[in-house]
Amino acid sequence: MRLKEFLENKINNKEIVWDNKSQLIKASGEKVNGNNIKILKIYEKKFKFGSVQKIKDQEILKYFSKQPKNSFISVEGAKKIINENLPKNITEKPKGEVSTTLIYSRLNDPKFNKNNLKGQTIDNQVSKFKDYDVKLSDRFLEKVFNLREQGIYLSIEETFRGSKTIRLKTSENYGNLNNTFKPNEDSIKEIKKIINEQKK
Repeated sequence: MRLKEFLENKINNKEIVWDNKSQLIKASGEKVNGNNIKILKIYEKKFKFGSVQKIKDQEILKYFSKQPKNSFISVEGAKKIINENLPKNITEKPKGEVSTTLIYSRLNDPKFNKNNLKGQTIDNQVSKFKDYDVKLSDRFLEKVFNLREQGIYLSIEETFRGSKTIRLKTSENYGNLNNTFKPNEDSIKEIKKIINEQKK
């Protein structure tokens, strides 16, 4: 009974990262034996076993895989979402959170960055300034904002140099996306396609 209470307490407190199952059982003050292994088996899918770095990499890979191919991602935004999804007993440790440096490192690693994503900075939000240095009509803005619904957020952002981008952000139900697009009709079509794919 003490092991069950211990496991439920750790799950409720999001302290779910452990090196291995034996370590978790011993932390409860119980011995590693057949009965306690059976008790842990009931709860084991709620825990993550392995090194902290491995678990961080799994969350980064999961986030990358949800992003549209060849898109820019906000590294700061990605960092926030990834850390929110990490277990509490990782992020509360010194240097426990995923850093922007680690995300940039994984963006440069084709084993992680299978969608050819690019980290967005103020300067590289636009690869061709002429595509972003445009005046947006009221009709165009209406088309963009009509795509909004609960869990799907669209806005027009302006960079320090005056360029404009469409920002698409979604809730967890729609993949936790956080991407920018050129302010044109093709982008509206692409955003519609992405939203429809996330609804499937």
